[in-house]
Amino acid sequence: MQTFTPKRSTFFARTGAVTAVVLLALTGMATAANATCTPVGTWTGYVTRTDGDHPTKLQFKANGKVFVTNEQNTTTQGTWWSTGVNKFHYKFRGEKVYDENGAYFAYVDFDQDAVQSGPDNFTSSGPSTFFLADGTNLGTSNITFTMARV
Repeated sequence: MQTFTPKRSTFFARTGAVTAVVLLALTGMATAANATCTPVGTWTGYVTRTDGDHPTKLQFKANGKVFVTNEQNTTTQGTWWSTGVNKFHYKFRGEKVYDENGAYFAYVDFDQDAVQSGPDNFTSSGPSTFFLADGTNLGTSNITFTMARV
């Protein structure tokens, strides 16, 4: 006497295995698509102001500190924090500005909202307020940063 084994159970087992593999693959794709970037590290690029583009360097630290080094080779400490997936905010107060003779005459405060377009690029924009050394407010304008990871 022959034993009859229904083929349905094999069909369902295979279908279940294929479904599990597809779901795992889709989960991996979703995880990769939602991977977050971090600004921690060193960046170079330029800041665009009303008078044109100027080279700049930014260093973001894991502890929330950020340092900007401008074209005059002065470095100022600021702060940064995450505002969402691949988004962050950073700000500086008192970035010193020197005249052509090297004399300190003004400072700049600025805030930036940034979007990281991948692990190695971000752009940001926000207000920049220019003050004379005595605190006289000379006005505010929007500036943008375009940066690449070093």
